[in-house]
Amino acid sequence: MSADPEKEAIRSLRAVAKLKGTLEAENAALKAGRPEAVAALLAEKARNIDALDAALLRFAEAGGDRKQLDASIAEFGQLINENQTLLESSVEAQTQFIQLIFSNADDEEAKGYGATGRYATTSSQGGGLTLQSDI
Repeated sequence: MSADPEKEAIRSLRAVAKLKGTLEAENAALKAGRPEAVAALLAEKARNIDALDAALLRFAEAGGDRKQLDASIAEFGQLINENQTLLESSVEAQTQFIQLIFSNADDEEAKGYGATGRYATTSSQGGGLTLQSDI
C-alpha cells in the first residue's frame, strides 16, 4: 500500500515549518549576539533537518507533486540564506576577537633606535612592566 501524497505533503509542510521556526530563533540569537542560545538550538536544528529530510523522501516516494511545496520551500530558502550570512558574520567576528586577544605584542610595538644608538623597541602599551635594553 502506497502512502497518500496529500498526507505526505502536509507532513512535509509541517517539517518545513518546524525547521523554519528553529532557524528564525537561531537568526534572532545571532542578531542579538547570543552564541550560547545558538549552541542550545543546535540539537533541535539537527533533529528538524533529519525530520524534514525524511518527510521529503516519503513525499517523493508517494509521488507527490513538488509544486505543492514550492512556496514554502522558497521562503525556507530565503531563511537559510539569511542564516548562513549571519553564521558567517558571527564566525568572522569571533575569529577577529580571538586574534585581537592573542595578537603578538611585537605587532603593537614601534621599532627604531634608542638614545644609546642601539636598536630598540618602544611599546604603545603601558611600559611599567617592560624592560628597556637601551638604558
